[in-house]
Amino acid sequence: MSSADSPVPHFEEPRYDPFRFMKWGGLLLLALTVMATLVYWLLGRHYGRVDWTPMNCLFMVVITLTTIGYGDWLELRNLHLAEVFTMFLALVGIAVPAFLVSNVTALVVEGLFTDIFRRRRMHKKIAALRDHIIICGVGSTGLHCVTELMSTGRQIVAIDHNETKLRHLCEELGEFPYIVGSAESDEILLEAGIERAAGLIACLTEDKDNVFVTLTARQMNRNLRIISKVLEDNSRRKLAIAGADGTVNPTYIGGLRLVSELVRPTVVTFLDNMMRDGRSTHRFEQLSVAKSSPVAGKKLSEASLRGKSNALVVAVKPPDSDQFIYNPTADVVLLPGTQIVLLASTLDMNTLRSLISGQGVAEHEL
Repeated sequence: MSSADSPVPHFEEPRYDPFRFMKWGGLLLLALTVMATLVYWLLGRHYGRVDWTPMNCLFMVVITLTTIGYGDWLELRNLHLAEVFTMFLALVGIAVPAFLVSNVTALVVEGLFTDIFRRRRMHKKIAALRDHIIICGVGSTGLHCVTELMSTGRQIVAIDHNETKLRHLCEELGEFPYIVGSAESDEILLEAGIERAAGLIACLTEDKDNVFVTLTARQMNRNLRIISKVLEDNSRRKLAIAGADGTVNPTYIGGLRLVSELVRPTVVTFLDNMMRDGRSTHRFEQLSVAKSSPVAGKKLSEASLRGKSNALVVAVKPPDSDQFIYNPTADVVLLPGTQIVLLASTLDMNTLRSLISGQGVAEHEL
């Protein structure tokens, strides 16, 4: 499912397209006009009325369909076949222009024109994105993912079936690109720029749906970093096989949080204030030392990260080790591939990413 609130099938629901209705309505009106003109002309031949020229017949059809009515233009009195056809045209044919007028009125009055142009503008914005993050489902979990990514200035694209919820989030957090549809659809993922994305978060309600999205996304982008929500422990292996780089169990995290609130409330309060307070500008960040980085091969003291950005290095993980070095000393060498966990202001993130990773996008933010 692509929403945490309502079940949806594995297919994309058709959307109302007023332009499609107007196109078919216009074609129907054109066909009706041509046919009615031809009938009047043939009736004129039948009654021997030489003044029933194609132009006069067309004019008769137009004033009838538009209800203008400039009198008995073709003088139909006592011509029973022509009178019957005119009544038929007036009763049935008038429904077509009325249908077109109602559609145009709906487009203007209900603001559908604005909505259509907004979607097209949003699609152009998504097409220009690179290294963005796709959030599949903005339910109870995806909502917080969008909020956190927005607060750290990341480029995102959200996918969900509930357009009302997406619009409400835009009003609350600020405008961001989104797509209304099923995240399990290949077309929707392509529209979200899956081939150019840096990461994907699968926050769908059921594990099987997260597995499906993960498998599809991995096939579309081999370099994509995929993190999925998981509810059942036996689903972790399936998600890993499908291509997920990591899984998060909200229930497990919730249990840890309950214990932390009980035994270490001050630490929890500190992290909450940093992560949730809208006025807080500090975040934990994980960056990898690139070969081209100015700090590659230097000691931590020589890199002077604290002096250049006021960043606090919390831990480092050497490229040839699975263990973190917490509170590293100044003589730790930052070899290429070293993972650095630091606490820094969001205002300094671009500087740190350029200094350490040699690029403008961090590999993974905690």
